Amino acid sequence: MCKFRQLLDALARYRTARVELLGGLRAGNRDPLVEWSERLVAELLGGTLAESVVQKDWDGQVGQEHVQVRYLANSPGRWVNEHRVTSLPGVDRYALVIFEAFVPVAVLVFPNDLTAVCAAIGKRHPDQDRVLQFTQANYRAIINNPERFRQLDVQIFTFEMED
Repeated sequence: MCKFRQLLDALARYRTARVELLGGLRAGNRDPLVEWSERLVAELLGGTLAESVVQKDWDGQVGQEHVQVRYLANSPGRWVNEHRVTSLPGVDRYALVIFEAFVPVAVLVFPNDLTAVCAAIGKRHPDQDRVLQFTQANYRAIINNPERFRQLDVQIFTFEMED
């Protein structure tokens, strides 16, 4: 019974923290990292969120450009999760929020045509104009050479969190 009470107490603390985290954001039961990531990207790019949380294909807008927002979460050290960045018709940019140990470490905003980015990283998979099979090595390549990738129309935002 003690473990049951601990689980209930932990959920109560989570619920309180979630309300604080998402305060002022659209209410709902969506993944809080999704909601938070969409808001972060809108703030970073000076854009707005889609009116509907179930908007097809895109999550925010910057001027006339539609932006799809996704996140990638891993533990520190060697990543176990990777991500497939995919260009969609009607979507101009793809923003990927990267978390390590639930700490946001970077946001990468990719152009719709991924050909030059894939070539610069040395990818070998098919459909490089519209697909980037994104790995930790790719992340490091971009972060370690930001000017090269900014010239390829990748927007790069990095964060250092205070304890």
